[in-house]
Amino acid sequence: MQVKQIGETIVKQINAGDEKAFSEFYKAYYVYLNAVAFYYINDENTCREIVNDVFLHVWDKRGALIYPIHSYLIRAVQNGCIDYLRTQRSLQRALESHKEQLTLSYQENYIRSTPQPLQYVELRQAEEEIKKALAQLPPRCQQIFVAYFYEGKSAEAIAEDMNIKISTIRVQLKNASDRLQKLLEHLLFLFF
Repeated sequence: MQVKQIGETIVKQINAGDEKAFSEFYKAYYVYLNAVAFYYINDENTCREIVNDVFLHVWDKRGALIYPIHSYLIRAVQNGCIDYLRTQRSLQRALESHKEQLTLSYQENYIRSTPQPLQYVELRQAEEEIKKALAQLPPRCQQIFVAYFYEGKSAEAIAEDMNIKISTIRVQLKNASDRLQKLLEHLLFLFF
């Protein structure tokens, strides 16, 4: 690809702040510089951004531009590409590190939250002992306790279902809790 070489006159005009000269300069180099950027970065949008940043820099430095400017523009685009690639590599490393940390954190939480085989056996044994202790309660007391703690019914709902007073429900729950606590006090260490 051949680029129309910009003469020394246009560079002097840009140095003087001539926007029309800068527009001509932009048109002459834009496609060529995009092709240079595309050689390093295979993304058209990113190439456009890099090239436009170079042109903004040239405009900001007007007054200090030196002819010939062709090699300066190519080097500026190459440097922009290198900076972009470094940033992407740093971002990729940060994302990989973050992903690794999340994975490790998840694994640690999973290991901590998963019951160990011995814990599982102990919990099964505790459940069996609780069932045996419940069976030792009087039938009405057992029925109220199961409805309240296992089925999640409110005292009011149980009272309505059984056609008894709420105060009776509360007394039965208190009696069941006291009896179960005595029958199961050897299991308390499992829960603490």
